[in-house]
Amino acid sequence: MKTVGIILTLFAAFCLTLTIIFGVKSNYEYNKQIKCYWELSDKAATISQKSVQIDKFVTQLENSGLQGKYDAIWLTTPDNSFDENLIAVKTLQSRLHQLDTMDANSFQYNTAIQQITQQEQGEAYSMLSVFSGCWYKEHYILLWNWVCMLQVFIFVVIGVIGYIIWDNES
Repeated sequence: MKTVGIILTLFAAFCLTLTIIFGVKSNYEYNKQIKCYWELSDKAATISQKSVQIDKFVTQLENSGLQGKYDAIWLTTPDNSFDENLIAVKTLQSRLHQLDTMDANSFQYNTAIQQITQQEQGEAYSMLSVFSGCWYKEHYILLWNWVCMLQVFIFVVIGVIGYIIWDNES
């Protein structure tokens, strides 16, 4: 029985290690392919540089093959739709392009800047979460949202059971 406990514990440790390794790898891939352009846009000091990075971000999203996907298996809504969130980010892109042609001292320019800042700081987290969720669900479903949490929970339980069996046989 001790051998069964050791095998269960080692199996759980191995699976958790693989989950961590693939978690790091997938996070790097997503950041490199898509998220980095949003981050660079957020860091940019000028409207023209923000616009360039948002254009790259939108292009990467459009080329991601995630059209028609949802950050949900069931209970899909427009809010967890990749397509609807892409439309939202395109409105930001359009607004940035409009700003490039405005007088920086005008009331319209300052109003637009405030709106963009609110969108980047407030609503952006939810939007970015949907893009990330759709990407993970498509490329690494075992690391996606609740699936990953369930998987980790199961491996921890297996590991604890294995350790209890192992320890009781000592």
